[in-house]
Amino acid sequence: REAPKRIFLFGAGSSHHAAKLCGYALLRDKTRVRIPVISCSSQQIGREFFPTRGDWAFGFTHRGRTDSTLKALELCRREGAFTVLVAGKGVDLSSSYQDLYLMTCPQEVVEPHTVAVTSAICAVTTLLLPARAAEEWDALTSVGDPNLEVLCRRAGQGPEAIIGEWEGQWLAKEGALKLMEMAKLPVRSFGSEEYFHGPRFSVRGDLWHIRMPEDTRIEDITRLRPTHTIDIYGGSPLAWVPALIELQWLSLAVALNRGVNPDLPEAEGLARG
Repeated sequence: REAPKRIFLFGAGSSHHAAKLCGYALLRDKTRVRIPVISCSSQQIGREFFPTRGDWAFGFTHRGRTDSTLKALELCRREGAFTVLVAGKGVDLSSSYQDLYLMTCPQEVVEPHTVAVTSAICAVTTLLLPARAAEEWDALTSVGDPNLEVLCRRAGQGPEAIIGEWEGQWLAKEGALKLMEMAKLPVRSFGSEEYFHGPRFSVRGDLWHIRMPEDTRIEDITRLRPTHTIDIYGGSPLAWVPALIELQWLSLAVALNRGVNPDLPEAEGLARG
């Protein structure tokens, strides 16, 4: 196919976070052709952002059935865009809104999607940044699982808020969502700059920080003494992926510390711990 005029990436919930992080990966890659990238929620398609013929539109939905995402894909196709459904293996493909089905991982058994998020990011970045992304993902496969006992000691009962800037803000959003889903903990997330314009006065509990070199509030946040800091090293397009995986593991650790088993259906997990 011809190169796209623009690339749209969208989804809802964790899929929205995956779309935003993929967008940052594309923007960070200095070797690719400078094609405009728009990453947003599915609800913004047709309301704030308008696809046209020649665009490529990627709709992220692990189970392939998020209504707002399918409607956004339908709109994109109707307007002449090339549409890609980014979904897990084995989804119902009765939808006629996609020109291409980009398969990710098999369906996860319980709702807090973790592998689904990273596999969607892997699939899209490998498609759009083939050589560069493949090298980074290959390197990540050599990283083993962390020591869960150590993580449980570090994670404690979890944070009240998570903050970060740029990719760090969307990692914070995804981390907060995973803590809600896995540990049933009402965690808030903010951009680092946003945090100093009101929210800091309401946070009394533990604070976690996703730290990037470009974060202009690093010194101010350091003075707040966050209970946990996750650093993003390097400037490669996917330098933030280890931080995403660490947040997923930390969410599991907090859940176990709070007596919640996230591998069971919600009601049973809370009852049996």
